[in-house]
Amino acid sequence: MRTWFHVHHVAWSALSLAMTAGVVAMAGDVLVPVPNLSRGDLDGVPLALIAPLAASAVLVRGVYAGPADLEAVAVRPTGAYRAGLVAAACAASLLAGLLLTGAVPYGTAAARNLVGFTGLALVASRWRRDAATGVPVAYMIAAMLLGGGSGTGSPWDWAIIDSPGPSSWAVPVTALALGLTCSVFPGRERAPS
Repeated sequence: MRTWFHVHHVAWSALSLAMTAGVVAMAGDVLVPVPNLSRGDLDGVPLALIAPLAASAVLVRGVYAGPADLEAVAVRPTGAYRAGLVAAACAASLLAGLLLTGAVPYGTAAARNLVGFTGLALVASRWRRDAATGVPVAYMIAAMLLGGGSGTGSPWDWAIIDSPGPSSWAVPVTALALGLTCSVFPGRERAPS
């Protein structure tokens, strides 16, 4: 098991989660200015909502760092290990976000974004593992440029709003559930040439 943790960069994933939590806690109300194309003005997106992209990328790249052809024939359930690692990381960030709701302004929303970005990356990795981290980045950019922002967004632009409502959690939780399913049942691997 220690070898699996080493191959899949579990220590780096934990470090990136801790560093992202630190950035979210220190960022406070720092806004990243982004032009909003739907309204035609300059809007600001909290840095704390963008920071989970980095932790999600490190986590997903680490989860799929092992040799796919060897893991496909392994006796141990490597898909379940992958899903367990992702679920533990997302649960830890959600727990931290909920416990520190009063102290960290965007803690819960940042944890939600980590869940959603990780789910999107896991789903995208079903088709192309090496480009999976680009899908959450593209989604975030689209939400920043076209989303409602200021807490009045629709369910698709959950990544840029700080809303405790259930509609802002629907897409991230669904993406994570699909992503975990994809990581447990990765589909057919191409036979090596």
